[in-house]
Amino acid sequence: MNNSHIATAIVIRDLNCYTLETINDRILLQKKVYLAQDIGLPLGYGYSWYIYGPYSPDLTAVAYQIIPEGSTAIENHSLKEPFASMIAKVNSLERSIDEQDLKISVVQWYELIASIAYWYKHGYETEQRAVDIIRATKPQFTEEQIKAGYSTYVGFKVTA
Repeated sequence: MNNSHIATAIVIRDLNCYTLETINDRILLQKKVYLAQDIGLPLGYGYSWYIYGPYSPDLTAVAYQIIPEGSTAIENHSLKEPFASMIAKVNSLERSIDEQDLKISVVQWYELIASIAYWYKHGYETEQRAVDIIRATKPQFTEEQIKAGYSTYVGFKVTA
């Protein structure tokens, strides 16, 4: 494995995204890495808006290089603090689904949170503006889900 890809491989492994078999696997990978970078993980992938929200073609290219190689090259590697805590924080977002009884899949939840994060960064910082842009770009989400996603994201970002 290329040394420059080791950090990404560790992050992907620790985010529990070490597969690209389905579209949901790829969406989850993109959104979790986006959120980790959003709270300060310095991987440096650039993102733009795409069908399922924020998307990085560079991350996709790297993931398709490193995931088929397997994780044996990184089995004795781990992230140091504060980066390990950032990964744990991203993974913990899943708990909100059951806590808020949202009736949404894990993949949809990360798509929603990452989409809110993307638009938040682009000036849609109030709840109403977030609801409006998400309803316009992702009509599959209910207003209740969007508001829950917004409050979860704001809490996530504030404690980062």
